[in-house]
Amino acid sequence: MKITILGTGTFYVTNERSAQSYLIETNNKKILIDCGPGTLKQLAKIGLKPDDIDYIFLSHFHADHTSDLFAFQMNFRLKDFFSDEKDYKTPIIYGPKGIEEFTRKLSHVYQLPAFDNYDRIKYVPYNNQEIIVDNLRINTFGVSHNAFGVQADAFSIRIEENNKVFVYSGDTIKCEGVEKASENADIFICDASYSKGKGGAAHMDTLDIGEIAEKSNVKKVILTHFYPNTNSVDLCAEVKEKFNGEVVRGEDLMEIKL
Repeated sequence: MKITILGTGTFYVTNERSAQSYLIETNNKKILIDCGPGTLKQLAKIGLKPDDIDYIFLSHFHADHTSDLFAFQMNFRLKDFFSDEKDYKTPIIYGPKGIEEFTRKLSHVYQLPAFDNYDRIKYVPYNNQEIIVDNLRINTFGVSHNAFGVQADAFSIRIEENNKVFVYSGDTIKCEGVEKASENADIFICDASYSKGKGGAAHMDTLDIGEIAEKSNVKKVILTHFYPNTNSVDLCAEVKEKFNGEVVRGEDLMEIKL
C-alpha cells in the first residue's frame, strides 16, 4: 500500500499546502480520500488524471474536503462532448448519506445541471460499516464534528490490507469513533487543527491526538489539516507529551509505504 498526501491544508491554500486529499495505491487500484481545493492540480503534479482514479471516499461534505469533487466529475461529463472515447472508466464515489443528491444540488447551484439523468458515475452512500473493495477492508466510523453550530455527517476511514492498517481521522474531536478507527494503526493521519488546550466542538487538539494514539496503540502519527496559526508551533512535540510513538508533521506530496 502506498499513500501520497496530496494536501495537508484547509481553506487556507498556499504554494506549500493544498487542501485535504489523500491517494491510496494498492492492488493496481487508486483510491482518493477527500477532494479539497487543489486536488486536481496535485494529481496532475504526480502524473495522474481523474480517469486514473477507481474509487473516491469522502469523510464529510465540508468544502475544504470536497470542493474539487464537482470539477473532478465534470472531467467525465465533458468527455461526452469533447472526446470520441465512449468506453472510459469512471470512479465509484462513496460518501455519507446523500452523496448523490449533494452532487446534483451543487450542479444546480452552479447553474450547470450536468448530472440530471446521468448514470455513468456510481454513488454509494455509507454509514458506520465495513466496505470490501478489491480485497481491501474499509471501515467507516462516525465521529463528532460540529462547525458553526451544525453537526456534520463526518467519518474516520480505516483501510486494512495484509495486516497493515491505515487510518484517516477526517475532521473530528476526541470521540469513540476515532478511537475505534485508530486501534493498532500502522499509520494514523490525524486532524491537527489546534495546538494543546485550544480544541473545541469542531477539532481535537494535540494532547487529544496524543492520548488517542497512545490508547489505540498507534505506531506512527502523521499530522495534517493545518491552519496558519499553528505554523510556528511544534505540534509534534505537543503530541509526544502524551504519545510515545513516532510523530511526523505532514507535507504535501509526502509518500508513505506500508
